[in-house]
Amino acid sequence: MAASARTKPKSWPWFSQACISEVSAVLRSGRLTAYRANPSVGVGPSKGSQAYCLEREIESRFKVKHAVAVNSGTAALHAALEAVGVRGFEVIVSPFTFSASVSAILMAGGVPRFADVDPDTFCLSAESVNRVITKRTACILPVHLFGYFQDMSEMLSLGPPVIEDACQAVGAVRADAFSGTAGLAGVYSFNGSKNLPSGEGGCLVTNDGKIAEKARAFVNHQENFGYESVSPNYRMHEVVAVLARHGLRQLDERNNRRRELARAFYTNCPFPAATDDSHVYYVTPFKVHGWSRDPLVKRCKKRGLTVGSGYIQPTLDKYPAFRKYVTHDLPVAHELSQRSLCLLYGLTPDKPLSYARWCAKVIGESL
Repeated sequence: MAASARTKPKSWPWFSQACISEVSAVLRSGRLTAYRANPSVGVGPSKGSQAYCLEREIESRFKVKHAVAVNSGTAALHAALEAVGVRGFEVIVSPFTFSASVSAILMAGGVPRFADVDPDTFCLSAESVNRVITKRTACILPVHLFGYFQDMSEMLSLGPPVIEDACQAVGAVRADAFSGTAGLAGVYSFNGSKNLPSGEGGCLVTNDGKIAEKARAFVNHQENFGYESVSPNYRMHEVVAVLARHGLRQLDERNNRRRELARAFYTNCPFPAATDDSHVYYVTPFKVHGWSRDPLVKRCKKRGLTVGSGYIQPTLDKYPAFRKYVTHDLPVAHELSQRSLCLLYGLTPDKPLSYARWCAKVIGESL
């Protein structure tokens, strides 16, 4: 491979000197957490704290009324499901996603119900979801997988409330709306590998004041609110909030770079795919046609390119902890699990376009 293709002008994730200086200032201040929980003074981050400022900036940036900062995307999803109230009821979810999407349903006392996915988008199929809906359905949980903000119009028309798992699609836009803001609530992850990396961290967003109020109490032990129910500590650390605030300011630039890299990759890949401006390419997927997948992965690895097999293999419906929640056949998800590959965290914004082209070349030469 040419030296230019290996060039890494910055490491990923990278943080500006201004961000590093602000983290140092927080550490010197000794104020590493800034939460309040009292009906007389309010609940959530203290006014002026880093977490408080992050919430207001997310509300402004994504045009949503309420943002609740937490310590992970999983925590945000758990809080959203608790706020909606799914205990004892069913939540429809994809089997082709990270396990946290299903684990959060169980932690909130809900019953996962798997629906199949679309073969092109990897996201929940509205037709399949419609077949799984019952009188016990509390909500639908679509996952904007790989960074693709799926069209929510059909999903919203099915009837049950929608909670968007937008953990992999922070900053994605469709029809002037941001991922996570189309449904009753949405959640983001700021994990170190995500599009807005702060090590860990996450956020719940909603335009419903009651959902936000319930979520705020839930993520802070329900402290001083009567203890009608118990809840965890999902508060966001002030240092994480600093990193997330700076990442938010650079989000558009970085997401645009991910799109450029994806276009360069697909244009030169033997398994091309159409690019979409509603995609922010957390990872870069492709489907293998007419070739044996596992030998291809091994040959790529020998050339220095790590390619992930199937992203979720096996699909979540085959996990021992989740098998009993399967009620319908899931042929598309199972096929994608066997036919798809992805560049896991490879085409990050620090890479030159030559690196994306090199990735495509290695795949072609490894067939």
